[in-house]
Amino acid sequence: MNQDPDESFLKELFARFLENRCSEEEIILLMEYAEKEEYREIFSEMINRVGTEDHPAEEDLYAMHKEVIDGVAARITPPVPVRKEKTHRWLPYQVAAAVAFLLLAGGGWRWYSRSSSTSQVAQHTVAPALANDAAPAGKKAILILANGASVTLDSVASGLLTRQGQTQIIQSAGGSLLYSSAAGASAEPLYNSIITPRGGQYQVTLSDGTKVWLNAASTLRFPAAFTGTQRQVTLTGEAYFEVAKNADKPFLVTVNNLRVTVLGTSFNIMAYEDEAAVNTTLLDGAVKVTEGNNATLLQPGEQAQVVSQGNIRVVKHADLNAVMAWKNRLFWFEQDDIHTVMRQLSREYNIAVEIRGNIQRHFTGSIPRDVNVSTVLEVLEKTGGVHFTMNNGKIIVTP
Repeated sequence: MNQDPDESFLKELFARFLENRCSEEEIILLMEYAEKEEYREIFSEMINRVGTEDHPAEEDLYAMHKEVIDGVAARITPPVPVRKEKTHRWLPYQVAAAVAFLLLAGGGWRWYSRSSSTSQVAQHTVAPALANDAAPAGKKAILILANGASVTLDSVASGLLTRQGQTQIIQSAGGSLLYSSAAGASAEPLYNSIITPRGGQYQVTLSDGTKVWLNAASTLRFPAAFTGTQRQVTLTGEAYFEVAKNADKPFLVTVNNLRVTVLGTSFNIMAYEDEAAVNTTLLDGAVKVTEGNNATLLQPGEQAQVVSQGNIRVVKHADLNAVMAWKNRLFWFEQDDIHTVMRQLSREYNIAVEIRGNIQRHFTGSIPRDVNVSTVLEVLEKTGGVHFTMNNGKIIVTP
């Protein structure tokens, strides 16, 4: 535009955004105006009004606006998580308003914490790194080959790493591992392991095309090429699987005594030893979860929780946003106590934690993982009831 817009133009553009009628160019234009100081009062007025408007719809309409909303959020640096609170149904107007309001933060982001019916919002802009700060998890892993040799994947160049039988092991330029198996692979399986340390994550594509994302402090053991009548891998820690479809050769994940059997589907397994349960969450397809003599078939959106040996509890409507947050580079808390929160931070940042005293505070909200630990601690501390100090690489937590 060659001249500054008037208030009526901005209101019309904002209304089009709320109704999901903005083009990509209009969204960018809206962002540019929202970031300008002279228009902030107008945008604040519009947001405050729209956010309190009563909308008759009872259905969750966020999905109708997801593409536009996520598109706006993705253009903000750092990326902004857009979420709905469990205790409150966010209508598309309110979600859109929240995204637009984020634009006013000048590149910052927000933490949402809900207590009873009151929503408390604290703005935070990323602070400079501290001297003893810890960086977020990066692409770090060690590959253990069948002959016992180890390769530190984050310190080797991209390209062909080695061959095992008829399988090529290739490191991609983007920092992931690819197993490419030719026809006629050896009938004798050669088992490899990929290990992510605390503070590391990695992605591997297995020889059948199955993609696996490993969270921090996890290990996946698998054959260089799948032979026989099934595809079997072993997991400790946490991983998200997108299994290549093969009706003639089921895919089997073993976690201690737990077995998850699939043909082709997407699911997440969380099996850290310091967590109370082993959780298998199905996103797409169908899986059978077996523990001892008990077995259950999951449908999309369900989660199998194994707390004690042989006991499987099925959650019919799992919180998929919470389950997939780690892969989407978010911390996602749902009324979690301080111990649950700090276990996640300890794995993500490879940092020791000591909790002193009785901390009653529970946390609900989402925070980007791609920030230093000091930033996360500062946001958590702003909610009240908890205090953090850094001492020789350890986080000290006190009431």
